[in-house]
Amino acid sequence: MINLLPPNYGAKVRFSHFNSMLCRWLAATMVATLGLVVIMSVGWVYVGQQNANLNRNLSEVNRQLQEQDLAGTQKKAKDITNNIRIINQVLSREIRFSDLIAQIGSVMPPGAVLSGLTLDKVDGALDLAATARDYTSAVQIIVNLSDPKNTIFDKVDIVNISCSATADTPYPCNVTLKALFGKSTKSKYLNVPEAPNG
Repeated sequence: MINLLPPNYGAKVRFSHFNSMLCRWLAATMVATLGLVVIMSVGWVYVGQQNANLNRNLSEVNRQLQEQDLAGTQKKAKDITNNIRIINQVLSREIRFSDLIAQIGSVMPPGAVLSGLTLDKVDGALDLAATARDYTSAVQIIVNLSDPKNTIFDKVDIVNISCSATADTPYPCNVTLKALFGKSTKSKYLNVPEAPNG
């Protein structure tokens, strides 16, 4: 096929085609860019609204937690956990208080009665409370509990002895003692193995 068009005219036709294609591509690029700007703007507004909603919800939750006293509840839960831990420790050591009380009661002198005991530590000391008819009976409690033949306690210390002449009770003397368990007591009543000799 013979091209009879002058070369300048043919070049103009080709460039006009390129120009129209470039214009279409430019228009498509502008539309796409505009679409991206719209999408980003909508996304930005949506994220801002979500952030505001989350901040409001967080403030509401914090307010509710403060009203419900979360710190106090956590402290109570911690106290309960500590109490359960102590109970588990006591149960795991198989403390036989009834046998221990009977053993202590058997060495109490006439005219004195055991009124209470408190365990300081599971394998440590015991706080004893007793009442007695007179000062002599009160002192005899310490002598009996300290006697090595009884093998209940290694050491017994006096915390307090007080006698009231005006008390209207057959046991006017109150005795408070702190006693350290003997090795045989630990193995017998507290299920703690005796330390090997040497």
